[in-house]
Amino acid sequence: FNETATTEIYTNAESSAASDVYKRQPPLLLAITLMAVWAGSAVAQLPLLPDEVERVDVIAIERDGRELYGFDALTGGRARVRLEIGETVLLQRSRGRVGLVLTDKRALGVASGTSWLEVRWRIHEEPAQVALVEERLALTVTSWRALAFTSRGWVEEPLTPSEVVATMRAGSGVGLVTTNRRLLGVGPSSGFVSEKLRLREVLESVTTQDTIISLRTDLRILIFSAPRASWREEKLRLQ
Repeated sequence: FNETATTEIYTNAESSAASDVYKRQPPLLLAITLMAVWAGSAVAQLPLLPDEVERVDVIAIERDGRELYGFDALTGGRARVRLEIGETVLLQRSRGRVGLVLTDKRALGVASGTSWLEVRWRIHEEPAQVALVEERLALTVTSWRALAFTSRGWVEEPLTPSEVVATMRAGSGVGLVTTNRRLLGVGPSSGFVSEKLRLREVLESVTTQDTIISLRTDLRILIFSAPRASWREEKLRLQ
């Protein structure tokens, strides 16, 4: 059998009657429906948090002889710096919005919308040779100081002669340097924030997330928040 497709046409009266179905909804059910619609719209329109991390690589570093280039996908710009005669590149890395180059003479950082910014090694300072580069910051250490590079430039924290760096950790928008005496947290919008370790306190674990780092020692739980640039502690209960 062949069925002929039909088109249903509603008269104005029938259309009005159909719309009355919504009018006859119980008040409570109608209110719940409207609230659900409004809530969905509100969630969709919530602005991004200021410190929300966008995992998109927008900086690329290329080298041509002694020329270093930093290409910026966001602005379409190009930053250029020339290496000195005899200067040796030890590390070259980019991720997210930052790029880092370590040489035997200096540290060079570039970010979206910036030119190359440098920190020179001091006399008798052992150059940094390792670094962590994440979406919003780069982290490295020398024999004398801890260094972090963000879109705002370089920040540093001097190390005392008796301090020995133990570990470095970094998340998308947070960094951590631990020594035998203290913990140094840093974020894209702050300098290093120090938290002293207690006498004979032992660091047991470190957990790094996008903008927060949690540490556990044999005495405390310590939390560093990059957006707030602050430490918080909770004492462990005695077993």
